[in-house]
Amino acid sequence: MILSSCGPSPSQPPPATLPPLSPTYTPFPTYTPFPTYTPPPTYTPPALQVTEPPTPAPFANKEPVSPGLAGIYTVNGTAPDGKVYSGKLNITINPASSSSYTKQAEYNLSWNGGRAGAGILIKDVLANTFLATGFGGPVCSTVFYYAFPYQVGDTSTFTLYGIRLEPGTYALGSEIASPIAPRSILVGDYSLAGYNANGNEYQGTLSITQNAATVWQLAWNPGLTTPGIGISVNKSLFAASFGGYGCGVAVYQVNSDGSLHATWTVWGDTQVGEETAIK
Repeated sequence: MILSSCGPSPSQPPPATLPPLSPTYTPFPTYTPFPTYTPPPTYTPPALQVTEPPTPAPFANKEPVSPGLAGIYTVNGTAPDGKVYSGKLNITINPASSSSYTKQAEYNLSWNGGRAGAGILIKDVLANTFLATGFGGPVCSTVFYYAFPYQVGDTSTFTLYGIRLEPGTYALGSEIASPIAPRSILVGDYSLAGYNANGNEYQGTLSITQNAATVWQLAWNPGLTTPGIGISVNKSLFAASFGGYGCGVAVYQVNSDGSLHATWTVWGDTQVGEETAIK
């Protein structure tokens, strides 16, 4: 017997449904490396002027010598050790000499106690006039500095421009002392470049330490250390002497009435003296 199927065929399964498409792929951003580290610039002090003699300090007198300063003065003062004294001071104009390398000390000074010295006119930033003097003999020398201020970043600093006076020859040299690191005080170490009175160049270091409120110890070292003593007259003027026992420095302010008032010190003292001179 042959059987034949009757009725409907079994149903077919529905077609498979594809999963939804995933969102569009966004790659990671391109990697950017950190910038290359660049260290801050190393501080470089102002270049030393050694290719030619440095220009004498800005406060050097550019005008004719003042004849009004010459004359005999009565002096009264107090020495660094506190002793009161009085006497006479004779100031004369030094005759010009063609042998000086730059210019020469313009004034001779002699006190009736036997002390003698030489001086030049200088001015501070306020245009006050001073007779800057070194005394003590031919082995004594003096440097009168002007502090020229400037900025290094946020730090105030300065360079010392000096006129070097050698009383034994009455001749002048010049000197520049640049701080090793920027600062706003005198204490510290300096790079040194200068020319002595006969035009010979020297280089080295200068060290300044404070001995008292207005007295300082200095050590120049252009190859051989030379100690000295200094006084600060105001914020822009600084005077120093070297040469040993008996050497000193005096800075007289020239007042409008013709009188002179000095701040001074001598080798071995730790304080300053004061002196008033009136014609």
